[in-house]
Amino acid sequence: MAYSKELVSQIGDFLKSAGITAAFEEKDGNAFFSIRMKLRCKLQTAQMILLVRQDNFATLTTLPLAADENHRLAMAEFLTRVNWGLRNGNFEMSMNTGEIRYKTYVHTGAQPLDVSAARNAVLLPFLMIDRFGDALLEVLFGFKSPREAFESLSAK
Repeated sequence: MAYSKELVSQIGDFLKSAGITAAFEEKDGNAFFSIRMKLRCKLQTAQMILLVRQDNFATLTTLPLAADENHRLAMAEFLTRVNWGLRNGNFEMSMNTGEIRYKTYVHTGAQPLDVSAARNAVLLPFLMIDRFGDALLEVLFGFKSPREAFESLSAK
């Protein structure tokens, strides 16, 4: 087994106590929760997979749109600008498919789950997508350059 059942239980309890609806699935020795969250930005929604391992968990929160080939370099520049200075988690993009996601990671070790760390890891991706989503769309559709879209964020 490639994951901790105790950690799965602790994360499940945390999600339930936080009022977050999540589906649990075990597949090919992996354990993960699926969470869909409504957003305030124009993207409107994002899907998170919370992957539980033996002594850690990671979140991968994907956007409902991907960058087409013609906009991937611009999107890579925009995401690099956004990622600079982020303290927890980061945006990433597949240069092959254009998939864009936000990733967090929490090392738990043999300790009980740190609820504060879990809360940050689960909520932060949705907050970051809400914060940067509209500017991301402006780059994705070619309305603004990466620099213009990023600089417009500080004007808000």
